[in-house]
Amino acid sequence: MSELLTAHVSRYLRNRGEFERGLPPALLVFTPSALAPGMLGDEEYRMKTVTNAGAPTLGASEALAFPVVKSRTNAFGRGITVGRTGNNDVVLDDGSVSRFHAWFSREEGQEGFLLTDAGSKNGSWVGGVRLTPRRAVSVEDGARLRFGQVEVAFYTASGFVRMLAMRMAP
Repeated sequence: MSELLTAHVSRYLRNRGEFERGLPPALLVFTPSALAPGMLGDEEYRMKTVTNAGAPTLGASEALAFPVVKSRTNAFGRGITVGRTGNNDVVLDDGSVSRFHAWFSREEGQEGFLLTDAGSKNGSWVGGVRLTPRRAVSVEDGARLRFGQVEVAFYTASGFVRMLAMRMAP
């Protein structure tokens, strides 16, 4: 379930310790300015999407944070799913995102995360490089990810706190 980034900021300012203890292992942060005109023209965007939707609609005016956590109702055993439909763990409601687009998994014995594209029509990207379907790649803290035309930043819990602290600094 996504939440406005401003709600995280409010909790962070109220009680940083409690806020940090309540964070999931990782988050995706969507910022509307990341989808500013010029990333792709509307014509090119429509041609690449299954639904022929207009410009991306996700979070039209507010930054959103999506927890990267496994939901109890999702039976996919290989990881934390990302997709357009409500049965995914991370729901990115945009026409350029496939119903089941990609998944996150944890590196065996490591703190890091892996991302695997599920063979999506519009692709998954890490740092501007398109992923090969069904081939996992490591995702670094602060990495720019793209699912279809939805661009997000990936943060571990500690990276998310550092990002908020930098934003709050005078």
